[in-house]
Amino acid sequence: MEQNEKRCATLVIDIGTSSARLLVIDRKGVICTKFQKNYPLYVLNESTAIQKPEEVMEKIWEMLKAAGEWLGQNQMEAEVISVTGQRSSVIPVDEYGSAMTEAISWQDRRAAEICLEYKNEWKKIYQITGMKLSPVFSAPKMVWLQKNKPEVYQRAYKLIGFQEYVIYQLTHQFATDHSIASRTSLFDIKKLEWSEELLLIFGVKKEKLCSLIPVGGIVGNTIDEVSKCLKQRTSIPVISAGGDQQCAALGLGCLEHGDMEVNSGTGAYVIGLSDVPVLDKKMSVNCNVSAIPGKWIVEGAVLSAGKAAAWMNEQFFPESKGDFKEFSKVLEESCPGANGVIASTSFSGKGTPRWNPSVRAGFMGIGFENNKGDLVRALLEGIAAELSECVKEVERVVGRNQKSILAAGGMTGNPVYCQILSDMFQKEVKKPKEMEATGLGAWISAQKTLGNVDNYQEGYERYAENGEDLCYEPDPDTEILYQNTNKLRNYYEAFYESYEKKEAEL
Repeated sequence: MEQNEKRCATLVIDIGTSSARLLVIDRKGVICTKFQKNYPLYVLNESTAIQKPEEVMEKIWEMLKAAGEWLGQNQMEAEVISVTGQRSSVIPVDEYGSAMTEAISWQDRRAAEICLEYKNEWKKIYQITGMKLSPVFSAPKMVWLQKNKPEVYQRAYKLIGFQEYVIYQLTHQFATDHSIASRTSLFDIKKLEWSEELLLIFGVKKEKLCSLIPVGGIVGNTIDEVSKCLKQRTSIPVISAGGDQQCAALGLGCLEHGDMEVNSGTGAYVIGLSDVPVLDKKMSVNCNVSAIPGKWIVEGAVLSAGKAAAWMNEQFFPESKGDFKEFSKVLEESCPGANGVIASTSFSGKGTPRWNPSVRAGFMGIGFENNKGDLVRALLEGIAAELSECVKEVERVVGRNQKSILAAGGMTGNPVYCQILSDMFQKEVKKPKEMEATGLGAWISAQKTLGNVDNYQEGYERYAENGEDLCYEPDPDTEILYQNTNKLRNYYEAFYESYEKKEAEL
């Protein structure tokens, strides 16, 4: 390389629920450096979960400035920004992209009763969107705004999510890609357009939604403020790479029909790739647009995973300040089955397969002989048990069973959790040494859009050459043990559901 020649880099912005990341990745798929900034999710009560968009964007501006300094010091130049992020949150904004209220988080459950009001329409909604109606998704949140904050809804220029919000701040353009749109319950996953029928059902005006672009499409070029942060004279394109879970699947190498992965972050998801949109008669799984144009994902969801682990860490180890060292230490003191302690981990309600927002978490089988380590392990086993349900449902709908499952997400940094997943699934679990699957999926998307690779397979292989997977093999001795504990866990959830119904009748 000549002295004045600069290497090109992709900047990936990954907008999570509890933090944002900015990755600097070169054309070989090597993560040269990364930045991460945390921000709060405000859980005000059992149904209200909000975030402040300005706090999120403030952290992203800080990371862009830090990235600009790093690029200059290392003679690199950003050629594109690829954005991925959390899905289904709702932010009312004015015509200048300024948030009018706090964001209604995807974890917010205030629209649960609204979903019940549309029960007669559930089948029709599922046939169009591929998703059973849930307070997780955008449309019920928009209806909640109409009913509870009508002045905000009326004055809002657009109703957008975090990915669209951040992209607007970078480009001053409103747009959303098909994969993000497919998480709203307003999008036709077969026609790849906003559904006029659903807009009418929910009473949402089309002009309040963003214009649609293909996943991986260029929204626009960066505004001057971004160029100043990056210390570059010219603007660069900004790509909407797809939702975080879709990008994680791509980054893990889910490229062919039936490929499957599990991603354990704030929530946890099992995703199987499909060549066609697939619907389920039981409406137990969701079908959304993939990060690969022309493909779809079948998705099972566990609504509380990393968030539940963080809650337990805060309660048991208040001095940890977010560090999980003590959490991991006591975990290793327990054994499979958690010495009889069983946890149902539906802190935010039940996702796949029943999609019941009323189910709550619980611990069973606790005796004086148990310790913190048993409760910690029981929590992780409970999360893995819910994911095991998702695996079975996704395999059933996609029509292909896999002997091996790819794994990523912050929780997989703990090897005990990875082994629990393998034992619970009774399948080999492969985890790449590089944990940034979501960011690498967004990088692949950008490389394909820019023409730096001919196809998604080439993009995946380019970065996959840089490291090997860690493999976890299932212990057959745990199979019967986990089958028995899962039965007890299901009994608890069934009891809780019946209790909720009786309480509602009184």
